[in-house]
Amino acid sequence: MKLLLLSLVISISFPNSVNGEEFIVHGGRLNGEGCHNDKKNDNYHCHRSTRKENLNSNNGKNINIESCYDGDTCTSKQGEKIRLACIDTPELRGAKADPVPAKEARDYLNSLIAGKDVDIRRITKDRYDRTVAELSINGTNIQQIMVKRGYAQIYTKYAYQCPWAK
Repeated sequence: MKLLLLSLVISISFPNSVNGEEFIVHGGRLNGEGCHNDKKNDNYHCHRSTRKENLNSNNGKNINIESCYDGDTCTSKQGEKIRLACIDTPELRGAKADPVPAKEARDYLNSLIAGKDVDIRRITKDRYDRTVAELSINGTNIQQIMVKRGYAQIYTKYAYQCPWAK
């Protein structure tokens, strides 16, 4: 009886939303960006964090790409490691390596953006502390080009991050 009464008091006393945004109540740890990957319910969401807000404040700025390690990972001249959002390309190394198409994807991506200024839309950081972002040149989305030319596939698990990939 006490437990039922306590539950009722808590549900009345504490709001479940503020300014139209619902609270998400869950257990589990948050990553460095304040995000939670709820594998049980196939849900990935982020809580407010100053680090993520700082990422978003750098959007739209030009950066210069030094080179691309593979078909979906590049480094800027400033040393920022960038994982191209919403796409996946063949792996160069490891158990799932497919080196021939992986090198083709890498070389094509380098021909598009290495040594060039690109616009960046930072989304988050991944578990390897790389910036996950969309890149574009003159309004043309680089990830979309990679998919259209057959060098990459849409990474369905993270497609929600890019409006064009849904």
